[in-house]
Amino acid sequence: MTGRLGVCCFTLLHILVNGAIPQERKEERQLPTSTQDNLLGNSSSSSSSQESQTGRGTINITVISSRSRVFIAVDGRTVVDVNDTELMEKAGLYFVLLNQYDGSVIMNKVFNFHEYAYNVGVPSLFTSLSSGRIMVLAVKLDAGLNMPQGVRQLLQEFGSRWAHHLHFRSYLAWVLTSRGPTLGEGNVDPYEITTENEDVDNLETWTNEGRRDGPVKVQSNIFASPVYLEVTVPLVIEGDCWGERERAVFCRSHDGYGDLCHCQHPAPLTYHPHQLENTVIDNVPVVIVASSRPQELYRCLVTVLRQEGGDVSRVLVLLDGYNTELIALLQLLGVKYQVNNMEGRTFISRSARISHHYRFSLHALFNSFPNASKAIVLEEDLLVSPDFFSYFNQTSWLLEADPSIFCISAWNDLGALHTATHPSRLYRVETHAGYGWMLTRELFDFIYPIWPSPYKNHDWDIWLRSPNLRAGRECVVPDVSRTFHNGMMGTHIKGVMTHSHFTAHPVTAVPAIPLHNVHRMKLDEYEEDLYHTLEGDTVYFLNSTHHPCTESYIPRNFTAGPVVLFISMTSDNDYPTWLKFGACLGVWNIDIRSHHRGMFRFTFYNTELFIIGYPFSDYSYLKPSWVHVIKRPTEWEMGVMGIRVTENRWRYRRPELEVLSPYLLTERSTPKPAFTFM
Repeated sequence: MTGRLGVCCFTLLHILVNGAIPQERKEERQLPTSTQDNLLGNSSSSSSSQESQTGRGTINITVISSRSRVFIAVDGRTVVDVNDTELMEKAGLYFVLLNQYDGSVIMNKVFNFHEYAYNVGVPSLFTSLSSGRIMVLAVKLDAGLNMPQGVRQLLQEFGSRWAHHLHFRSYLAWVLTSRGPTLGEGNVDPYEITTENEDVDNLETWTNEGRRDGPVKVQSNIFASPVYLEVTVPLVIEGDCWGERERAVFCRSHDGYGDLCHCQHPAPLTYHPHQLENTVIDNVPVVIVASSRPQELYRCLVTVLRQEGGDVSRVLVLLDGYNTELIALLQLLGVKYQVNNMEGRTFISRSARISHHYRFSLHALFNSFPNASKAIVLEEDLLVSPDFFSYFNQTSWLLEADPSIFCISAWNDLGALHTATHPSRLYRVETHAGYGWMLTRELFDFIYPIWPSPYKNHDWDIWLRSPNLRAGRECVVPDVSRTFHNGMMGTHIKGVMTHSHFTAHPVTAVPAIPLHNVHRMKLDEYEEDLYHTLEGDTVYFLNSTHHPCTESYIPRNFTAGPVVLFISMTSDNDYPTWLKFGACLGVWNIDIRSHHRGMFRFTFYNTELFIIGYPFSDYSYLKPSWVHVIKRPTEWEMGVMGIRVTENRWRYRRPELEVLSPYLLTERSTPKPAFTFM
């Protein structure tokens, strides 16, 4: 949903770039206060001078990028001013988006490229900006250490001369137009000059993907000098754009919505329902639980409404508090919504507030659709596959047919890029797999009165998958997920977790996929099929005393039969060995989930795996006496497994699928993490 390419040219009137100060060690050179005040327009005389110089129809943009300070001002009005002595505080690439018609601020964000795998969603944002917007970028402290290859490539495509070569502790100030020319760019690199006394033999190389050929010492005290940039930009006369008045009002003030705000060829505001063939879920409503991420919500809504089975009359969005941009978006699209006004309320934790909002949302959903016996639950940061409704249409009947099933989920926690292969296959798992799921009104009526108090610290999803609440019931999940988690940062999810477990999570890509043996998902039939497979003649037991992180511990293309192995597991919540084994195989390992009676199942590339928790699992009896059980991790192993999962994306590659995600982060972190198994 990126915006269409276009160029809107501006005339460059004036640029002042101070980018030639020799670099210094340990301390950056500071200009005299009076000089900085003049540059920043801090004095009244400077402000009046600036106003007279720019005049009507232009704006003057001032940018400072440095070790300790980042500053962005428009016509003397401060937009960003971060100046602190804590060098790691608020480091990163600062971004301000301005309206090209009046210079007003549309967006103000900071992207942390100093730390590994933070802000992996930058490409999706930048490619969704409308053509002609004024973009301002500046670095504070550092943004080059862990800037991904995909982001560097994107910045180069946007016209930067230096951003794609940004080095560690380099500074950059850049003003440009989206899909248009650069208006001004300044860069200072701390490593352009190496003194004769520098002991280059003792310097470490921090380069990532060949970003720099020369040796650079990461922990040195070298910082580039500040960059000062001043650009005068002419404003654009707004033409006849968008057509609909409501769209014009929205798009003047907001951005990041791709073709929704495209001038000549905007995306539709209404999506006419497309009947799902042989539907049995035409009366099943969809609730989208939302907070404060309007761009993510728009992407979610588009993927829901434009496919077969999508119907705006059956969609309800529940907002956590009043958000003017979210409400304006929903009114523009004609989507029903309700606001959960919690202003003035206090909660013991952010998790408790989210849980309370979830409870409110489910209650509002079933009240708004009193005849609905089932409902589908989504969150604002989810994208749904083209066969999302087709998937639920084929599986929804299981909720009435088998009392041992309490939800149908579109998400597989273990469905990573290298472990999800069979779009037609289904599993039963003993945990509630969220991220797009169907429940019955009967289940809601059961959980609503006993929902945890908002004054008690808890997570709603962990509570919902607790053994006491499940009472032996399970969820049905697909091998290949039907939703994609598009939220890069949240209350519980940070950059590294997103990168390690969510960015390379494949989804189906065609409108209708017939599911295999749905009728065999009832408990008795499912167990019968499992025993038939595991007790068959083609089963291979893996017996190895090597560490499971050893390369080729599990063959990737073994197709002669399923491979069975055993890990130490004494109870339902005994998870340390799974933490170790999941980290070694590049799948979800943060807690223990997605098993059926203590058995995990997925396809590792082309090798079908059954991992049995011994002696807890009901299938433990299958272990031959001579087969080795993977042991619990040592204290040292527990420590390094956190590093191991950050390497999932470059260890477990699927090039034939990665081409569909051009900005996928596949580089190692910088500096390189220590890991000694290989």
